[in-house]
Amino acid sequence: MRRSLRISFFLWLGVLLTGCGALPKKHRDRTQITSRTAPVAGFSKRQYPSQGTEFLSFEELKSLAMNPKPGGAMEAKLERFFRRPIISNEAWARGVRPTRAQNAVMGEFLRVATWNVEKSIRVQDAARMLKSQAAFEAMIDPVLAPPGSEKRAELLRERERLVTADVILVQEMDIGIGRSGYRDAARELAQALDMNYAFAPQQLEIDPVILGLESMPDGRGGRVMHQPDAGRYRGVFGLAVLSRYPIKGAECFQLQTQPYDWHGDEKANTDLMEDARRFAAEIVFENEIVREMKVGGRIFFRVDLEVPGLPGQTLSVVHNHLEIKARPQDREAQMNEILARIRDIPHTVVMGGDHNSSHADLSPTSTTRVLARTSTDSQTWLSIGMNLLMTVPVAVNSGRIVLNTAKNLHSPLALHVPVVLPNKTRSLFTRVEKFRFSDGGVFDFRGDRARSINGSMAKLANSNEKAIKGQTPTFSVRRPIGPFGRGRLDWLFVKAPPAEGKSYRLAPHFGETLSGILEGVRPRLSDHSPCVVDLPLQEPPGL
Repeated sequence: MRRSLRISFFLWLGVLLTGCGALPKKHRDRTQITSRTAPVAGFSKRQYPSQGTEFLSFEELKSLAMNPKPGGAMEAKLERFFRRPIISNEAWARGVRPTRAQNAVMGEFLRVATWNVEKSIRVQDAARMLKSQAAFEAMIDPVLAPPGSEKRAELLRERERLVTADVILVQEMDIGIGRSGYRDAARELAQALDMNYAFAPQQLEIDPVILGLESMPDGRGGRVMHQPDAGRYRGVFGLAVLSRYPIKGAECFQLQTQPYDWHGDEKANTDLMEDARRFAAEIVFENEIVREMKVGGRIFFRVDLEVPGLPGQTLSVVHNHLEIKARPQDREAQMNEILARIRDIPHTVVMGGDHNSSHADLSPTSTTRVLARTSTDSQTWLSIGMNLLMTVPVAVNSGRIVLNTAKNLHSPLALHVPVVLPNKTRSLFTRVEKFRFSDGGVFDFRGDRARSINGSMAKLANSNEKAIKGQTPTFSVRRPIGPFGRGRLDWLFVKAPPAEGKSYRLAPHFGETLSGILEGVRPRLSDHSPCVVDLPLQEPPGL
């Protein structure tokens, strides 16, 4: 028995040290589009709504930097701003009409993707590669994927799967911020793909440094003032839904659950512990952590698309970007709020985005905060108790920590054993799995050998690519060390219409993480890989 436990422990340790491991994508041929239909017919309108928004002026943004809760007319304007999505049906107005992808396995199907584009820093390159295969090939690392190689062919297949998506959820979209060249990131991506789009403002970037109100280190021991372009600065950071189908409507607003204050908590001076954490992140992982003072927080964002052939002619997209600077239970509270808002949707729903499903709280830390949190954490006291009671205290307790880390690696559904082997991310996913819409519909957590990209039967494998251990990571720092510095943060969940038996109509198929678009392109376009899933419009004829 002891020998068996030792072997199991070292197997888990091996998985932890070598990374999650990729399974072969044995069903990638089932995602290939072999033909397309004629333009889709049956739309109810000739024209669909378009609306802009009222941006805050540069002077108003500067005043918010000093007083983020101004009250009065300014507070009312801020409230209107966060509740008014931008809706553009320009592609539809130009006469662009969707066609439907087909192949022998799936019949006609829709394709949905999600991608966090890292603060839109490389959005111009992202737009170029989405618009042009030649531009994408010019970005491919020739050492990693030489011309004519299987690796290059695989990268081209991944790009094709992304650019043929009917709906793309995109996080970290800038409008008028210097780091992304003051671009309107969502509009630029939509134009590159000839798609309609909706944009929801999430936060306003009002750090005094980027507004030119405070100096910053110049790298030579002195200080310098940033000079923003006041005429172009809008400071908007948010979410976008790109769609080949017309947008019927959209709604957005700030969630009530905001566990992190992006103004006050960022403004507070860091202490030695937080400075050490940031220094270590930059040295070890080449991941710089900087102050980001903002107004606003995480939002609810729903976009309704008219899609003939679906129940109610509608696909509802629920686009999430949960808080990163929070504990798992805080993100669960945000998810509960979102689920309560969508319970009565009677048709097909795709919920996706960056759920920041980390075990850690990445908010700025301090010695006082660590002591306050660990003193109320039962796992802390268990560790102390084990160190006092066990014959080989350090080895046993360290082994428990390593074992639990390996158990939870990229596995949000891993077993949660309170205190002893906890998995604090499990509860959020259990909430989603057990959630019931008013019509009895549920989010599809199935995994089937014939319907997952790599033949896995694990939970969520049909909608989110499974790895040897957990799900395939979607996030990576610039210099990961094995599994450290990687994570599964991005997810797609699909509600198919309630049906008798085991229908797979409008159910998720062949969910895939397009890792090559993150790892095989220079310059690196983002710190996240896109994810994609296919939804057959009828029961798949070839499965």
